[in-house]
Amino acid sequence: MSKVIENYILMDVIGSGQYGKVYKARNMKTEYIVAIKVVKLEKFREIPKLHEFTINEIQTLSKIENPNVVRFIEMLKTSNNMYLVYEFCNGDTLEALIQK
Repeated sequence: MSKVIENYILMDVIGSGQYGKVYKARNMKTEYIVAIKVVKLEKFREIPKLHEFTINEIQTLSKIENPNVVRFIEMLKTSNNMYLVYEFCNGDTLEALIQK
């Protein structure tokens, strides 16, 4: 069974990193496909700078409107996790493209 967060259905894990996982997700109202980064709230307690980094990322991406930069859509929060919703870009990761 897929996990539902507000209007989004989390589908496949498409990436993972030091702070959490990234899921491909679908907006149930619009059918729009997005990427959602899931970060456990305990990570913010373990890594004091993580909150600052996250706010900076959101503020920066919210100001940029460029077809070559992933668009930040919204932030959602539950009692356990923070969900950062981004435009979904199909294809390789930036790291894979650089290595090619």
